[in-house]
Amino acid sequence: MQSTSPSTAALRERPAGPPRGSELWRRFGDIRGFGLTAQVLAMQVAHPVVGAGVVEHSDYRSDPYGRFKRTYRSITTVVYGGPRRAAAESERLRVLHRAIRGTDELGRKYHALDPAAYAWVHLTLVKVVVDAHAMFGRPMTRAELDAYYADSVRLGLVLGVRPQDLPSTWAEFLAYHDHTVEHVLEDTRALRELLDGIRSPAKPNALHRLPDRRWHELTAPTSRMYYLITVAALPETLRKRCNLALTAAEAHDVDRAARRIRTATAFIPAPARRAPAILAPRVFELLGTIGTR
Repeated sequence: MQSTSPSTAALRERPAGPPRGSELWRRFGDIRGFGLTAQVLAMQVAHPVVGAGVVEHSDYRSDPYGRFKRTYRSITTVVYGGPRRAAAESERLRVLHRAIRGTDELGRKYHALDPAAYAWVHLTLVKVVVDAHAMFGRPMTRAELDAYYADSVRLGLVLGVRPQDLPSTWAEFLAYHDHTVEHVLEDTRALRELLDGIRSPAKPNALHRLPDRRWHELTAPTSRMYYLITVAALPETLRKRCNLALTAAEAHDVDRAARRIRTATAFIPAPARRAPAILAPRVFELLGTIGTR
């Protein structure tokens, strides 16, 4: 698996992140995307290269909340942090992933900077924003999709994804996405552990005094619904491959939850819906939380 690392000169030549007011800038940080956070992680770790790297090199099981914070800080920095922060974060990510390599359970060698896998991670983030708007808000029009995807390609270049690994148009992306789901994604160990963690979330260290039984009682209803939403949002092909199915009653519960989120967030002005993502890079920088993705 070939990997490449950009030079400092190449970093300077990369396009800047999405300009303020662009379609991606308007859409990416919408809080409704939180509803599909686990779904996009599932899509990523179902890729055998990504899944193997996560199992052997990530603390997602022992510290899922810390990992989410670091991932959120990272992607919001690239999208909303401005050219200097975006370039620095892009380089940090590639340096971090350079050492993530090994051999998976089936004896296949993997490397986190495998170009196809690196592109897949970025493109799942592109897709989940579209899916979240369709599920919890208003689906994008074709013109909005085209503009949003063009911005996403430029963002991929900022992150160091090779141009040849980025489909040129939204239509080409959909074909690429379907092909990857059909022929590449697997029922990986990382995917199974992620789904198990959603159904039975780990108790945060800050709540170590809370009895386990009480923690389960408090989280069970929300965990169940989040698990159902995550499974419902996965492509049908992947659900079948992983023996994931929802009953008619569970599908009804998902539809009802989506309607409630859609109704509630409709009253929040669009700037307020994306404000947390826009503020995150600066807040984390002020707090000095320098971690790894």
